[in-house]
Amino acid sequence: MPSLPPKTSSARELEAQILQNIAEQQVVPDAQQLQLIELLSSATTARYAAKSRGLYIFGPPGRGKTMMINALVAALPTKSTARFHFHEFFQLLNSPKNRVPEQRIGAIFSQGLERELKGLKILVFDEFHCTEPGDAMLMVKLVKYCSENSIFLVATSNYEPERLLDDDAFHHLVQSTIHCIREQFTVFELNGNLDYRTVAVLEQTFATGYRAGSLSVGIDAAPASAAQTMIPIGYDTIGPATIDGKTIWVSFSQLCGTRRNTADYLQLAQRYTRWHLTDIPSSQSLPMDEERRLANVLDIFYDRDIELHLYTTDHLEHLGSMLHDTERERLASRLAQLKLIELERTGN
Repeated sequence: MPSLPPKTSSARELEAQILQNIAEQQVVPDAQQLQLIELLSSATTARYAAKSRGLYIFGPPGRGKTMMINALVAALPTKSTARFHFHEFFQLLNSPKNRVPEQRIGAIFSQGLERELKGLKILVFDEFHCTEPGDAMLMVKLVKYCSENSIFLVATSNYEPERLLDDDAFHHLVQSTIHCIREQFTVFELNGNLDYRTVAVLEQTFATGYRAGSLSVGIDAAPASAAQTMIPIGYDTIGPATIDGKTIWVSFSQLCGTRRNTADYLQLAQRYTRWHLTDIPSSQSLPMDEERRLANVLDIFYDRDIELHLYTTDHLEHLGSMLHDTERERLASRLAQLKLIELERTGN
């Protein structure tokens, strides 16, 4: 791992701005988070002066990785800095509107990198992970492109580098990238014992965005006497759903039980700011594809800070049972931020 240079006046100014951005959220960083803030300010101001091609920050969900990098991005020049989430980034690169007839997928991705990253000095990438071979190949190209074009890559992940694409059959696809991260990036583990997301709901008196959502167990959500409609999405429609301005009620079977993908969810997330996802069946009996779609919905809506109300049969305590341990922990952390609402039970 490259060593960091002495702290400069520019690094001190950036560190102060990051701390101010975090303080405005009424958050007091813990000791390990303060170390990361110092690292972020020193590394991003020095960039290639330290012969470091990037920062790789990993650790369990809820330790403040996203909050830290968002505070960093808010303090950096907008013209030379970009911040992307995993799902959002690859949707931008593979958008059908940018495709040329009969163009190879590899060419689409390469041209997309040039288009989206042109003029950047710093790329901040949230949720860097490879759970499937296709994702892994895209990540390999991303790291290589940033290295070749002097773009300093700041990435967060729930996975330490060696656990990327943790599958014996495909792990070789990312070994060169893992070696690059270990040798040419500064690697920092943010692994505090406390998952701040699990206590955030209890501490907030006025929540907004995603944290204004709820997890309602055994409660019917359908609005009374409201007309239902079909919503166009791509070349298809989704529904029936109930729309009231920027608020939508849609069933789990419509959103996650059909062949939807992250591109659909990203488009829908731009249209409505308050979501009611109804009739979610028992998490113990969910097929893996539906479980995966719900996980993607939670990831996207959390990243976009969209208010989400879930109406469930159980507490979703079995959600993620067929997914990777780290993905399951991330889901539990996302759900823990939603206010739990249950019907009061009365005895006879």
